[in-house]
Amino acid sequence: MLFQLQVNPQFRDADHDGLIGLRGCMRYFQDAHTYFMHAIEKGNDVIPEKYGAAWIYTQYHVMINRKIDYDDPLLLKQWIQPYRRPLLLTLDSTIEQRGEIVACGKIETCVFDLNRQMPRRLSSIEFPDGVAEEVENKIPSFIGLGKSADGMEEIYQKTVRVSDLDKSRHMNNLRYIEMFQDAYCGDFWSEKEPHQMEIRFLSQCKEGETVTICSRVDEAGIHFAALHQDGTVASVAFFGV
Repeated sequence: MLFQLQVNPQFRDADHDGLIGLRGCMRYFQDAHTYFMHAIEKGNDVIPEKYGAAWIYTQYHVMINRKIDYDDPLLLKQWIQPYRRPLLLTLDSTIEQRGEIVACGKIETCVFDLNRQMPRRLSSIEFPDGVAEEVENKIPSFIGLGKSADGMEEIYQKTVRVSDLDKSRHMNNLRYIEMFQDAYCGDFWSEKEPHQMEIRFLSQCKEGETVTICSRVDEAGIHFAALHQDGTVASVAFFGV
């Protein structure tokens, strides 16, 4: 099933240069996923109350060919890859503007039990058969990020507040992008201008927790890790230049 959604570019999704980049594209991927699942009655507006569960992301990868302007609407396309594992779904996504693919990426997601705080099988929410579809595409695979902060230095700390939370009562995945970007100033990002981003979520950050953001920069790009208060890794990310 190929899901399509037309949206207008929003200035609220822009980077500090006024155009829409990696962070905004990830918002549009999440919008597509939200309405895709809503269309088959398995969205986060339904499954928390009906099944005591919610969709959470385990990793995603975004690549942009150019930044998005405001002259024309966007066409979001998203489809679920055929899957064998009963826990994880991978969704491929593209964003088109004026008939050109301006961004593409992958989202890996699972159903998360809100009471037991652990993943659940797709069958536990009666996920329908026949939704996955093989679509020919050139979307890059996941990089496969490591799980450590080795070689990184501490940049700053952030306390998770109520405005950071989503329905799972964890910090919303989009907040991680902002948290990592805030490690450096606008001039830094203007100079580096990343064209791809991958984030992997290893454990959840909760309200009131102080998260330490660590980073290192090399020729390939900017590497990040978010650490819990006990020093374990909550998330890792890479912004490629």
